[in-house]
Amino acid sequence: MKRSILYFLLAAFFLYGCGDGLKGMESDYTIKISGADQLPFSGHYTIAGTGALPKPVQFTGKGSVEYTGKGLAAACVIRKTTSEGTLKVEILRGKDVVSTSETAAPFGVITLGKIPDTTSIINQLIGKILG
Repeated sequence: MKRSILYFLLAAFFLYGCGDGLKGMESDYTIKISGADQLPFSGHYTIAGTGALPKPVQFTGKGSVEYTGKGLAAACVIRKTTSEGTLKVEILRGKDVVSTSETAAPFGVITLGKIPDTTSIINQLIGKILG
């Protein structure tokens, strides 16, 4: 029964645009990629907001790059496209680093994500519904 209520609420949330009421909960996210000058990498990132389902943004780059957006959560998968150098990736919410990792492995992969805090209204509502 509780799951049926949860599914109904989620469906209503997405189908009827109730997500616009949560826009005030969105944060500014930055995905910051840094490495040695001209260190090549590729990957994709997404910053999930309250609107439609986000589509991953694919990219390739060299050196240091930042991608920004506004949303409730951020995630990325980035791969070094060389065997040399160290690649570092950070996810910032506002000016605070909320997730970070680095790799010196040949053709190393970094996977990072930041979801809403457990104290967020969304997580509290789901907790109350599911008991």
